[in-house]
Amino acid sequence: MSTMLDKVFEILTDSPPISDPRMDRIFLGTPVQLITTIAFYLFFIYKLGPNFMKERKTFDLKEILIGYNILQIFFNLGIFIMGVTYLRNQSFFCIPSDKSESPEATLALRTHYYYLLLKYFDLVETVFYVLRKKERQISFLHVYHHIGVLVAAWVSAKYFPGGQAVFVGLYNTLIHCIMYVYYLFSAWNPNYTIDIWWKKYVTLLQIVQHCLIFISILPVVVNVNCTYPKGWAALFMINVGFIVYLFGRFYKNTYLTKKKNK
Repeated sequence: MSTMLDKVFEILTDSPPISDPRMDRIFLGTPVQLITTIAFYLFFIYKLGPNFMKERKTFDLKEILIGYNILQIFFNLGIFIMGVTYLRNQSFFCIPSDKSESPEATLALRTHYYYLLLKYFDLVETVFYVLRKKERQISFLHVYHHIGVLVAAWVSAKYFPGGQAVFVGLYNTLIHCIMYVYYLFSAWNPNYTIDIWWKKYVTLLQIVQHCLIFISILPVVVNVNCTYPKGWAALFMINVGFIVYLFGRFYKNTYLTKKKNK
């Protein structure tokens, strides 16, 4: 029992260090930092924020939302370009986590780290929902997706940065560029979302994105010669499969079932 507790303590404190020393950066200290962030996020969106807003009118965040969405577009586009630059010289079937100090490995580390920071930045979106009393937007899918992507980005960045995981950031940032263009139009003119014809395709793109991510991670699981951690990759694929299911159910309930009932 004590041995197990000692092991848990070592993981939580990263002592002795079991992570990649090149990723000893802000927001990548110990798992305690990640756990604390997620705990406060959940406490705020489900308890602290709603209680704060209970007797208050919704905040008018139009200018802030416009600025936030513009930043998201540029940040996602920048990381997407970095991902393309790195992956153009890599094999789709196996990209191990490069432990060297080569320019390619450095680029992979930077891409992965910036992507992680962006996943922290994504949490702000839910805060805006709380301040605008958009409770319906704070669904299980929304919260699970935000936390799941953050945890996956953090674990892979902390222990085996770069490698095959860059594919995840590549597809995610590309789709998010399109998604935040839609959100920008919506923030600029809320009436734009009422009859917009391509709204449902944003959800479809989310589904396609995760299917592509699943396909991109699969080679390292089945390729016996690939050194990228197979256990982590398999676990990640299960999570991606669950997210595809959640998005598929949302699409069905929102666009197919409602259309049939009209």
